[in-house]
Amino acid sequence: MFKISGLLAAAAALVASPAMAADWYVAETEHFVIYSEDGQEETEDFARDLERLDEVLRIVSGVGNDDKYLPDSAKVTVFRYGETKDMATLAGEPGSGIGGFFIPRASGSYAFVPREANKRRARSNFRRREGLGLEPKAVLYHEYVHYFMFQHRNAPYPAWYREGFAEIFSTVEADGDEFVVGDVPTWRSIGIMALDIDVEAMMAPTRSNGGYNVARTYGHGWLLSSYLNFTPERRPQITEYVRLLATGTDRLEAAKQAFGDLDQLEKELNEYRRSAALIMRGRYINTEPPKVDIRRLGEDEEAVIDLMIESKVGVDEKEAARQLPKARKLVAQYPDSIPVLMAAAEVEFDNKNYDEADALAKKVQALDPKSSDALIQQGNVAFMQAYDNPEKMVEARKLFVAANQLEPDHPIPLYHYYLTFLLAGDEVDSGAEAALESAYEYAPFDPGVRVALAHMFLKQDRVDITSALLSPLIQQASGSKFARCLSSELEQAEEGEKAPLLERLMPEHPRADEDKDEDEDEDEFAGCGEEDEDED
Repeated sequence: MFKISGLLAAAAALVASPAMAADWYVAETEHFVIYSEDGQEETEDFARDLERLDEVLRIVSGVGNDDKYLPDSAKVTVFRYGETKDMATLAGEPGSGIGGFFIPRASGSYAFVPREANKRRARSNFRRREGLGLEPKAVLYHEYVHYFMFQHRNAPYPAWYREGFAEIFSTVEADGDEFVVGDVPTWRSIGIMALDIDVEAMMAPTRSNGGYNVARTYGHGWLLSSYLNFTPERRPQITEYVRLLATGTDRLEAAKQAFGDLDQLEKELNEYRRSAALIMRGRYINTEPPKVDIRRLGEDEEAVIDLMIESKVGVDEKEAARQLPKARKLVAQYPDSIPVLMAAAEVEFDNKNYDEADALAKKVQALDPKSSDALIQQGNVAFMQAYDNPEKMVEARKLFVAANQLEPDHPIPLYHYYLTFLLAGDEVDSGAEAALESAYEYAPFDPGVRVALAHMFLKQDRVDITSALLSPLIQQASGSKFARCLSSELEQAEEGEKAPLLERLMPEHPRADEDKDEDEDEDEFAGCGEEDEDED
């Protein structure tokens, strides 16, 4: 069975809560909702900068400005507070150097970014003075590029290009009515200059090599992506390279066909890194500054902000239990606060207190009959309860239909509506299939939605579409047992043997793990190779 954990590392348990702040603001723009522990002016400036980044990406990628098909649920929610070290703590890896992170899901995409870099003592000021420390805003810019490209460009980008391209836009700067793209990400400078360039190793990595591999993927990835994108005669080669990868061409062979003599390319790269970085300067399409609606959070919203942040990252059983007393206390204190009730419903849900979560969601619906979130929460409760009581699946289906009527372009009711047929063993009719296709249109970045759609088309014997959907995932996890298995089974499907891939792609009920043996997951990739050969 397919497991998302095989592709994306699950967020670890939290070890500390984000500190409560006196001044929290929420700012909303065309593509973002930002919760920020900062001043009003600083929050507005940050929000405008993010909108400008989105505009630059649209200009450079050719996506264009028309976003009418994107739902409000596709807006990225950004939580911005504290220092860089707080992000590592939030990710469950204190002291790791994580500067921020991004979680794209059909239920909502969330970014977590510090308001400022760590306050450093004199001994460590060198990196800060020299501009070698990772800038908080650059982390978010980098991660948003990944989301944007998955949203608008379904292509099997390898790690060096995926990360290198994101690094290009991590340094976007505004200059009046113009923008500048392409400056060197100074925090990658040491890796860019100190490590020997090896183009073949970048194109076809065979084993993990610690910091060297990271430097190649990010530092030399930026160098090569910059050179290819900003050198006119080289730029068309990227399109050809990705096209070849999408058709299943071996990575090294695709590079040779698209870029020509790799030794010559390596020589040009060595010359490039000793010269000034190529940049692109352009004019914004929108002459007026991006519109920002901003307000200070209410007392109830500030009181529940830490629970919101923790739940959006993800909690394990221990952390969920720790949240419970506070959530219930806040419900007693703010019995008619929709933000508190919804956050508490999520906490109850994470604790598998499904009746309590359902009651809170119904109370929200009574306060706001147009709340699709309340209906989705009720539907999710019934969906989870259906694991023990199959009759609940029909109730869940009706709730997802009701939520869809309130918010037709939210991907979760569409996706879960499809799952209520598939997992119940009912005939999946054309309406359910159309719902899944719509969910993918709104949330192509969600691996669960993408894999479910690949499974659906494989059942229909549309192996070509299945291949196109899986290729980006195979490249994203390139070198892992997961990628090797998926690639091998896709080849079998293309030769007419679909059963192994159908089994791997078949969605599971979220509670299916409750009945698994501890070693069952270890057998998932049996026969697909020995050691993982991680690319980055």
